[in-house]
Amino acid sequence: MYREFPRHIESLALLYDFAEEILEANNAAPGVRFPVHLAMEELFVNMVKYNPGIETDIAVEMTVTSAGKVTVSLIDDGGVEFDVTAARKVDVDAPLEERTPGGLGIHLIQNLADELEYTYKDGRGKVIFTKESGNEDV
Repeated sequence: MYREFPRHIESLALLYDFAEEILEANNAAPGVRFPVHLAMEELFVNMVKYNPGIETDIAVEMTVTSAGKVTVSLIDDGGVEFDVTAARKVDVDAPLEERTPGGLGIHLIQNLADELEYTYKDGRGKVIFTKESGNEDV
């Protein structure tokens, strides 16, 4: 299923409802739903937050196979290049007061997704992530 969302934080509720409708219709396991929602929200917020001058909608496509594999694509036209698959140094053991903002959300996506891909060409960024239903780790 494909849908475009206005590039605003207020679109998060619509994004959640879109994903939940598809996940519910396909009886996706709870161990899949949480990571899918978290990854979609984090990626969407980053596309909005780090591209403030861009007004194009963000396209989202989600499919669920009969085996329960969820694939989500987010397409950002006009945004800056930001490879979510690149390794980033995140000290998850550092005390909160010693941490610097940024990086933890992408770190979570990299660890929750079973597969993560990124392409960028001619001002268009595309992130594709998958989550398998057999994986109940959340």
